Amino acid sequence: MDKPMQSRTERYESEYQEFDSPLTRQMRREAYGEDIGQHSWCTTDEVRADILRLKLSPSSHLIDLGSGPCGVLTFVLATVGCRGTGVELSRSAIQVGQARAATLGVSGLLTLQEADLNEPLPLPAASFEAAMSVDVVLHLRDRLALFQEVLRVLRPGSRFAFTDAGVVTGPISNEEFSIRSARGYTCFVPAGWNERLLESAGFRLIETENRTGSVLKLAIGRLTALRNHRAEFERLAGTADFERQQKYYETIAALSRSGALSRVMYLAERHAAA
Repeated sequence: MDKPMQSRTERYESEYQEFDSPLTRQMRREAYGEDIGQHSWCTTDEVRADILRLKLSPSSHLIDLGSGPCGVLTFVLATVGCRGTGVELSRSAIQVGQARAATLGVSGLLTLQEADLNEPLPLPAASFEAAMSVDVVLHLRDRLALFQEVLRVLRPGSRFAFTDAGVVTGPISNEEFSIRSARGYTCFVPAGWNERLLESAGFRLIETENRTGSVLKLAIGRLTALRNHRAEFERLAGTADFERQQKYYETIAALSRSGALSRVMYLAERHAAA
């Protein structure tokens, strides 16, 4: 029997509450190969490469904006040995992140702050040596305001790496837009938009990298895992939710394959003090 329709907030809370259930973990392993608790379109190889891009060391303090269940953040802390602060709105995601940090032995390195990224960051200026945000900016109502806040909390010369999975690079129908944004507020932007906003905020753009291939690979992987576990998934979530998820991954795979919607990594630097 299908569950009643949930609000978007309730759906996210529900997903995070089940984030480390046996079924979810198995499906994540099948989709990602190397499961570090990702909740986005990133691969572990990308995270390893971005550790180098951000010039992280054991003395660094990293802020992760929209850290979700902290899979990426705790992986970085365990790999580098640096301190990390995750900013996340979902209490369920924060609880998952705390449990993951304990499992990896990095609880002493991790601070989690419950906050809405659509509001000013409740953090002091010049507090961090690096910042990252994985597939979050497309869900914000004013990303320029966030970029300005990131600039404020970074020390001079620090780096900011983020990914945007909503860069429009081809024709997209209204139906495809609707399906792609089914999980919450989503702002799609044209190529060049993030670059201009970063400059307006006061950053210097260092590098961009097209990572749409990861979206295609993981959308197919998630779709395959979903279908492999259809019976168990439907028993827990219902047939309607299975069909929504299937259509969601099918649409994302198609948009990625055609090049109509791209995922791009941006690396920027806060200017050093004069």
